[in-house]
Amino acid sequence: MTKKQLAKKLVDCGVVHKGKVTLRSGKKADFYVDIKKAYGQPELLAALVSEMGKLVPKEATCIATIGQGGIPLAVLLSQKLNLKLVLVRDKSRKHGTKKTIDGYVPSRKDRVAIVDDVFTTGSSVRDIIKSLKPTKCKITSAVVIVKRGEGRVGLTLANLFTLEDLVVV
Repeated sequence: MTKKQLAKKLVDCGVVHKGKVTLRSGKKADFYVDIKKAYGQPELLAALVSEMGKLVPKEATCIATIGQGGIPLAVLLSQKLNLKLVLVRDKSRKHGTKKTIDGYVPSRKDRVAIVDDVFTTGSSVRDIIKSLKPTKCKITSAVVIVKRGEGRVGLTLANLFTLEDLVVV
């Protein structure tokens, strides 16, 4: 499947929702990119994971993510690429161990690639960076399906698509 065909399939399954929404950052927008709609279609999800795998740096030793949009991608990418999986919580648990990181906890020896579905302001990526800072791991880059906005996170950002790729289709 070509990148253009993949973009068309995303649009056809309705990932671009037009209408007033509030984004994770709290900002208001006239549309929402809901990549999670594609997760229910195995062929489409497999194609996304295959393409995302090409963007993960070779030196990465683990994949880190946060939230509903990133978890399915990170799980499948970590399995496909045989990399450890780091699941960062939005907030520390209030019970049990009260931890913020589930799965593998990276160390200073690790090279971490952050994975997410949509990048708008970079708030999710910054939250992951903040949560991983005490581990002293090296964060190599962030890899996303759609780069929707122009946020800055202080590291390399690789994306499969821009918003224009999905609107032009």
